[in-house]
Amino acid sequence: MSHATPSALVTDKGGILFRLEGRFFQLSQQDLRSALDLPPGPTGVGITIDKSRFRFEFPADNQSIDITAKQLGRRLAKQTTAK
Repeated sequence: MSHATPSALVTDKGGILFRLEGRFFQLSQQDLRSALDLPPGPTGVGITIDKSRFRFEFPADNQSIDITAKQLGRRLAKQTTAK
């Protein structure tokens, strides 16, 4: 069973919408930083998607992380369940 290509959208209010493995997630940049095990920081994120890999760059505090869509989906599902 194939899934749609992962996607992300940063909204004009700074929220982030993800489609990962057939599931949709909506979260704030601070929630994303938490899911990526990054400390809280200023808003502003760049997202690059290459096949099934994400690269997140937070330029205001010089943080970046690479992660697979599968890993991100698991972290977001876990974070959503924990709330």
